[in-house]
Amino acid sequence: MMKKDTVPVRQRMSAADRRAQLLDAARRVADAEGFGAVSIERIAAECGVTRTLIYQQFTSLAGLLEALVDREFARASHAFLKAVMPSSPDQQDRFLAAMAGVLRAVDEDPATWRMFLMPSEGGPPELYEKLAQGQALTRQYFTALFASLSPDTRLHASPDPELTIHLMHVMGDELVKLRLRDPAVYTVERLLAQFRWIAGEALGRR
Repeated sequence: MMKKDTVPVRQRMSAADRRAQLLDAARRVADAEGFGAVSIERIAAECGVTRTLIYQQFTSLAGLLEALVDREFARASHAFLKAVMPSSPDQQDRFLAAMAGVLRAVDEDPATWRMFLMPSEGGPPELYEKLAQGQALTRQYFTALFASLSPDTRLHASPDPELTIHLMHVMGDELVKLRLRDPAVYTVERLLAQFRWIAGEALGRR
């Protein structure tokens, strides 16, 4: 006797899990096609839910995008602060370890880092506000690093240490963007080798 096909029972998601699912879908669409492609209808279709459910969670499309930016910024900020925590008393090694940690974080969650380092057009105002906060956070790290350096490093001999720190920030930022654009070409080993040279020139002894 043939068994009757059974229809699997659909598990009901908790409100928190459903919210995460909706935000994940919005991030996928924004990462692949830009923020302009994110709509209530599109996310409802992606997740197999009604538009009403999304409105219940986020009130509006603007609310959905704001919640997405807030979540991704919190993730990126946590990953950055974890990456740059001192792990070595040697400043040059600490600097290199921080860069390696940031690159690991980028590889673990590239869509999040692309959102802020390579933002697509049409992003919500909150995106650019968070971007400015992220840049300020990074500048604070570089400034604190400089303040902790011993006086005999070459960075202290710079004619304009503030400008040197700014340029190091820009170079680190660009290396991360290269990794996001083409990880096959810009391998972690290649980027860290270049960064090691930069750090050696800036932080080495006079």
